[in-house]
Amino acid sequence: MDLTLLAWDDRGAALLKALNTPTGKAHLGGPESDEKLADRHRRYLGYARPGETECFMVAIGEALVGSVVYWEGDDGAYEVGWEIVPDWHGRGVGARAVALMLDRLATVRRHDLAFAYPTPDNAGSNGLCRKLGFDLIATRDVEYPKGVWSPHNVWRRDLRMWTSRTNEPMSGPAQSPSSS
Repeated sequence: MDLTLLAWDDRGAALLKALNTPTGKAHLGGPESDEKLADRHRRYLGYARPGETECFMVAIGEALVGSVVYWEGDDGAYEVGWEIVPDWHGRGVGARAVALMLDRLATVRRHDLAFAYPTPDNAGSNGLCRKLGFDLIATRDVEYPKGVWSPHNVWRRDLRMWTSRTNEPMSGPAQSPSSS
């Protein structure tokens, strides 16, 4: 499968709606309102500062299947996040997309560490962190979404030690599931 990362643009509004399902948001506080999606889209359009914050749309061929983002946290490190359209879960798409983002981040980085905070019951995201060489260092209460505190795993990746994993195969059909 031909997976690429694209700069966030106006097509991202439709992608955010595709990601905004009960399944897709099960570990992220549930679906968001149209107002919150519009706000997120506006913010993502502005996330184009290499080494500080960037948001990318994940594409397989012409289909937009997810997003990956990094931003500078308050503690002199990066936070990274990702979402994949539920029909594409379990095929290695998220791991490939995050690996491509880490490739990019390793070349423009201003900080040595990146953190991810999936909930303990999010097997897919925790598996992705393990696959990409993040170290599980703790579980702690994190506020996400705003006003909601819950346990999250704290995964840390030393970007100085990053070795690209983008040549690993993904599984699944070469076209989107809805077209097969």
